[in-house]
Amino acid sequence: MFLFAFIVAGIMMAFGQSGASRTQSVFDRIFGIGRGKEFARLSTATVRAVALGVLGVALIQSIVVGLILMVARVPFAGGLAMIVLVLAVAQLPALLVALPVIGYIWSSGDYGTAAAATYTVLLLLAGAVDNVLKPLLLGRGVDAPMPVILLGALGGLASTGIMGMFVGATLLALGYQIFMWWVASNPDAVPDEQRP
Repeated sequence: MFLFAFIVAGIMMAFGQSGASRTQSVFDRIFGIGRGKEFARLSTATVRAVALGVLGVALIQSIVVGLILMVARVPFAGGLAMIVLVLAVAQLPALLVALPVIGYIWSSGDYGTAAAATYTVLLLLAGAVDNVLKPLLLGRGVDAPMPVILLGALGGLASTGIMGMFVGATLLALGYQIFMWWVASNPDAVPDEQRP
């Protein structure tokens, strides 16, 4: 599935401009000329936000964990940082690497109590850094609330894997905008200036 996703992404990048104009035409046909452009832009912004939120946070988290492992002189620090990167992209917790390393630090006898406690706290914080960064980066630049993007990405990941993150977030953001557009265009609604 991962290899298939790379092949599809390569094809899409090779024919990106013509694909974008065709997508714009489909959205124009479904929603009208003005709204179609807005929905096409929302789709693009949502995919970019999810990519930044997932890949960017995974890269930051793996660098932070890798630096802590290097400072702590843990063997195979670079390899463990790469494992953290892969786990973070797959939306698995970095604690799967950090907890065995913490066990190694405490059981190896190479560290004093203060150093072991310091590295333990740092690794636990680095393992949880995605909980802070992901909500900050996921909804950035998108005309939909961050919880909508986050729920779409997590639901898509749970149902269909890594590609589902992008599809789920995009579909939920589009659904949210369509729903809000439907609510705003209620023909029976009383304008605000006419309300008592």
